[in-house]
Amino acid sequence: MKNVILILLTCCFVNQCFSQVETKKAKPYRSNPTDTITINRKIVMYGNSITFQGDWNTVLKNSDVTNWGIPGYTTGQLIWTIKNLVKLNPVICFMEGGINDLYLGVPPERIYQNHLSALQELKKNHVIPVLQSIIFTQYDLKLNKVIRKLNLRLKKYCEKNNFDFIDLNQILSDGKALKKENSKDGVHITQAAYLPWGGEVVKILKKYGL
Repeated sequence: MKNVILILLTCCFVNQCFSQVETKKAKPYRSNPTDTITINRKIVMYGNSITFQGDWNTVLKNSDVTNWGIPGYTTGQLIWTIKNLVKLNPVICFMEGGINDLYLGVPPERIYQNHLSALQELKKNHVIPVLQSIIFTQYDLKLNKVIRKLNLRLKKYCEKNNFDFIDLNQILSDGKALKKENSKDGVHITQAAYLPWGGEVVKILKKYGL
């Protein structure tokens, strides 16, 4: 009798183990949270956590917007997600990124080339790419000098190759650093600061009749 009970307990234990395995298989880990987005919208806000934290439907007063901001992502990682982004058949994509790269020590030249690659990849997939400048930090003036040089190169490239460019530092900084009233933690911006940013985005949308 004891042997029978032992066998039954063993079977129950094994069955429970397999059930846990199946449960885990049914819910795979997703490294890219945007994989779950399936609704096609014309406008995409594409970037890192700074983009992610924006309430773009409210800021732009437009419900036809997908927030493709992925916290912590570098420009190189964001490029990996374009293959998923274009499946949504967007018309226009506003790009923002680069600050994570700089904090991780990615060379400015690599960041520059990543931006160019993203622009070309979106264009190849018939999406209008709009490049937005890397936003200054509030406190790191040395880093801001690197950002200024990088933004200048990116702006010149866009002008030469007919890509739209939005200089966010013109509206959010004092020319050297992110303004205190626009800064939440020295890098990320306040919700109020998204409003002038959104105003620049709306100008581009009107240009394309969106």
